[in-house]
Amino acid sequence: MNLFDSHAHFDLKKITERGVAEMLERAWSRGLVGIIAIAGSTEPGDFGPTFELVGNDPRLWVATGIHPHTASAASPSQLEKLRFALDRERVVALGEIGLDYHYNHSSPAEQRAAFIRQIRMAHDARLPVIIHTREADRDTIAILRDEGADEIGGVIHCFSSTEELASQALELGFYLSFSGIVTFPKAREIQQVAAQTPDDRLLAETDTPFLSPVPLRGRVNEPANVFHVVEKLGQLKQRSTEEMAELTMQNTRRCFGLPETEE
Repeated sequence: MNLFDSHAHFDLKKITERGVAEMLERAWSRGLVGIIAIAGSTEPGDFGPTFELVGNDPRLWVATGIHPHTASAASPSQLEKLRFALDRERVVALGEIGLDYHYNHSSPAEQRAAFIRQIRMAHDARLPVIIHTREADRDTIAILRDEGADEIGGVIHCFSSTEELASQALELGFYLSFSGIVTFPKAREIQQVAAQTPDDRLLAETDTPFLSPVPLRGRVNEPANVFHVVEKLGQLKQRSTEEMAELTMQNTRRCFGLPETEE
């Protein structure tokens, strides 16, 4: 089974304490063929641990960006660090970036400014963007449209919003990535969105170490658990788990411009 986790964080304390090497071995043994590792989402400019982990492993790829929670730290020097990181090998996207009006760890104005700057950097680097949006759908879509994000493409990661956002994102040519939330019994609207998403626009992710899927809720999440997300997506789309694994794997490769096979 060819599983691909399109979004995982390995630079957080709760992950490093558990042993990343062992976690990756479980992923490979479960059938994963690739993982997109998100670098620097908690400490702007701190990309080193993720790049060190990835090395030259052909199954691991990197996305770098300044998360909306830390947008207040998006100084010219931090943005220059990000620009430099985008030129490194195995970087396939700029993210995760976006807006989060639920926590407002950075002010909305700071978030919007950092979001716009990073989309423009993605244009310059010719990279797709990985979008985080929470309680900010209107501003998120408006900025994506105004900044021509349809020209570079990307994904709404950990989709947890409405059919309206899904429709608008799909119109921009974006992919929708579903996490363990889609397995939660009460997540009916998200399940409906997943069922209605075109087959060629579906991705699966864990958002490791967050959002463990049913039947593992309450535990630290890890890439091997993407199996449960893919299984649920298959049920919603009336496909076998194997078919859905292949479909989401191929979609992930296409979204991020990855080769079909690794050398």
